[in-house]
Amino acid sequence: MAAPARVRTLPAAVAAIALAAAALWVPATPPEQPASQPPAAAAERAEDDLPSLGLPWGKVRGWERVNDGWTLTWQPAHGMWLVRAWVPDGPGEVLWRIEAASWLPGVRLSRRAASALAGRDDGVAQGREYLGRRDWLLTDARVLGALPAGGDLPANPRRGYPAAAALLAGLLLAGAAARHLVPGVPSRVWRQAVGWSALALVPLLPQLSALAQPAFQAGVRPWVGELAFGAAATLLLAALAFAAQRFPAVAGRPVAGWLAVGLAAGVVAGRLRPATWLLGVAGLPLRLPELAALAVLLGWLMGLAGDGLRELARPAGRARAAVLALLGVAAVAFAGPWLGVALAVVAAAAVERGSGTGMAVAGVWGWVFGSVWTLAEWEPALRDALVLLLFGVGTVAAIGLARRTTGISSPTA
Repeated sequence: MAAPARVRTLPAAVAAIALAAAALWVPATPPEQPASQPPAAAAERAEDDLPSLGLPWGKVRGWERVNDGWTLTWQPAHGMWLVRAWVPDGPGEVLWRIEAASWLPGVRLSRRAASALAGRDDGVAQGREYLGRRDWLLTDARVLGALPAGGDLPANPRRGYPAAAALLAGLLLAGAAARHLVPGVPSRVWRQAVGWSALALVPLLPQLSALAQPAFQAGVRPWVGELAFGAAATLLLAALAFAAQRFPAVAGRPVAGWLAVGLAAGVVAGRLRPATWLLGVAGLPLRLPELAALAVLLGWLMGLAGDGLRELARPAGRARAAVLALLGVAAVAFAGPWLGVALAVVAAAAVERGSGTGMAVAGVWGWVFGSVWTLAEWEPALRDALVLLLFGVGTVAAIGLARRTTGISSPTA
C-alpha cells in the first residue's frame, strides 16, 4: 500500500517544474538592454582598441554596468593613478579617462598649449593648480600636466529610494521585535543556512571587491581599497550571522506548492524589472556560489521584514489579505529594480510564520535567476543561472516529496 502513496508525491515535483518553466517563458520586455559581453571581454577590447595612453594601466580592479556598456577600472599596485574606460556592447567608441594623484608632479602648461595638446582650440577651459602641476579641464577633454587624460564617461543616474529604504528598515525592526517578543521554536536549518552562506562569502570577498569601484581612488594603493571593502563586508556578514542566531526564524514545514509559486513569481519579477547590479556578480569567476549565498542572505532578511509586515497587518483582521494584495500591486508599480525583494516581503507576510522565511528565500532566489537570465547574454553566466534555477526547483520538489512521504503514518494507511 505504500507504493501508490509514493506515486501521489509526484504532483508536487511536477507543479514546481511547471511553474518555473511557465515563469521562464512568459514574454517580458525589461527596461534595460541585456549585456552581450562579460566585463572580462570588455576589458580585452579596451586594451586592444585604446593606445597605451602614456603610462602602464595596471590590472583590472573593478567594473560596473553603465547604460549599454561596462565601465572598468585599471590601477597599478602603487596606486598613483588609475585608468577608467567605458566599453559599449556594440561597435561604438570606447571612452577613457585617466585620474592621477594630486600630489604627483608635472608641468604647468598654458591654456593654448593644453588646448593644442588635447586637440581642442575652442570652448571653455578651466585650469586647476596643484602642488607640482597644472591640470586643464577643457570642453570635453582633460589634460593632467602634459598628459592627455581623456574626457567624461557615461554615468548611471543616481536614483535613490529613501522612502523605500526607510520602510524596509522599519519592517526589519518590526520583524526583530516580533521574533523577540513572541519567540517560537527556532529553526536550526535557517540558522545554519545563514551562517554557512555568510562564511562562504568571506573567502570570496577579494573577487567581490570588483563590484566596489568607488573604493579605488587615485593616490591610494588598490590593496587599501580592497581591505576597506573586505572589512566592511566582513562586519556586515558577521552581523547577519549574529542576527540569525539572535532573531532566528521560526521552525515550520513550508508548503511546496506555495514555495513553487514564490519561486515562479520571483523569476517573473526578475525578468520584468531585473537588478542591473547582479550583472556585476555574474561577471565574477565564481558567480554560482556567490549568487546562491547572496540569495539566501537577502531572502532571510526579507523573511524578517515579512514577519514585521505580518504583525503590522494583523489589526486588519479579515481584510489582511486585501491589504497585502494592495501592497503587492503597489510594489509592482513603484518598486522598480527591487520588485523581487518587495514581493518576497509581501509573500513572506501572506503565509504562516513558519513558512515566511522559506517563501522569501524562494522569491529572492527566483528574482536573482530572472535578473541574470534576462540581462546576461554570455554562455557561462546563463549556464550557471540555469544551474541556480534547477537547484531551487529541485529543493522545492524535494520538500514536497518529503512532506507527502512523512505524512504516511504507516504502510497500510
